[in-house]
Amino acid sequence: MDILIAPLTVTVIGMGIIFLVLVILLFTIIALNAAFPYQAPAPVVARASGAGESETVAAIQGALSVYRKRKTVVKSVSKKG
Repeated sequence: MDILIAPLTVTVIGMGIIFLVLVILLFTIIALNAAFPYQAPAPVVARASGAGESETVAAIQGALSVYRKRKTVVKSVSKKG
């Protein structure tokens, strides 16, 4: 019976320490939540596009159309030697 007392003592002490740390962590989180309550961020409102933005969009669309119409040319690389 003495063989089981030491391991059980170590187990109970270890579990007690873990439980104590978790309780301390719980109260710390509760205290921090009371001190610094959560505030939801303000919603982001989309802006109406202005004259400068429409020009930018038109330039991007033009560049994309030119890029899509361009043919891809694959050049072979050979060593000269």
